Amino acid sequence: MDNAGLKEAERKPAGGLEEKYYDFDGISIRYVDSGPAEGAPEAPAIFFIHGLGGSIEDNSACFPYLTRDWRVVAFDCPGTGKSDKPDREYDIDYLVDFSLEFATRMGLDKFYIAGGSQGGLQTLLCCLRAPERIYKAAVYSPAGVWAPNPMGAAFFSALPPVATKLFFRISSLLWYSPGFAGAAELRREDLAEKDAYEQPGFGKHVFGCLVSQMSGDFRPMFRRIETPTLILWGTHDFGMPSRMGDELHGLMKNSVLEKVPRAGHNIPKERPEFFAGRLTEFFGAD
Repeated sequence: MDNAGLKEAERKPAGGLEEKYYDFDGISIRYVDSGPAEGAPEAPAIFFIHGLGGSIEDNSACFPYLTRDWRVVAFDCPGTGKSDKPDREYDIDYLVDFSLEFATRMGLDKFYIAGGSQGGLQTLLCCLRAPERIYKAAVYSPAGVWAPNPMGAAFFSALPPVATKLFFRISSLLWYSPGFAGAAELRREDLAEKDAYEQPGFGKHVFGCLVSQMSGDFRPMFRRIETPTLILWGTHDFGMPSRMGDELHGLMKNSVLEKVPRAGHNIPKERPEFFAGRLTEFFGAD
């Protein structure tokens, strides 16, 4: 793909890849599955997991740089994105189990995995729950590197689903670094999409996941992960400061930490070519 075509693909939803829908036991799940490995299970695949209330687009700007050499599989979790939003209870454990089962249904018996923010936490827990299936992992600013917060959990459990509008208007101010030129436009587009998501399913997804993040202590779990893991953390991540990366790296004996200068919370959106290059380098190394 030439540079002009690459930039055009970055601007399209799902990184320019074809959107598909899968009937997961009555729940319509939006996903992409593309690259040179499509139809060839023996070729390398990267399975992407998005962040809290996010979608495929959390990671999709890097896809055009990867599909020349990798099979790329990504999906919108139930309760968010363009997937169905059942009116049910949501938490991290449910999403981890769902992610692994969805990977199975996509024919991914063994794969590489990547995710950020809440998706980074899901990625790490997938490594803990199914280590035999995952070659290597990459996470950026993953959630869960903190002590339990019962007061925070109680606060979010008391909010009505429609409060997601206010929550994301506040939290979105911390998504990007000050120097990222596309921040204002991306923030407007993302908030407009979230405002239109079906309630109460979307709100239950967001606040249920926040409650489960704050209720438990994931740090002892991180100590038990043996999967080789690349940890990326933007130095201008004002939502989750990079010192959390130091703590996580200290907990995970088989990890590599790289702090990304002047990057914010979502490295794939701000630095897609860099992010794709680091995945290719780390996953491709012996």
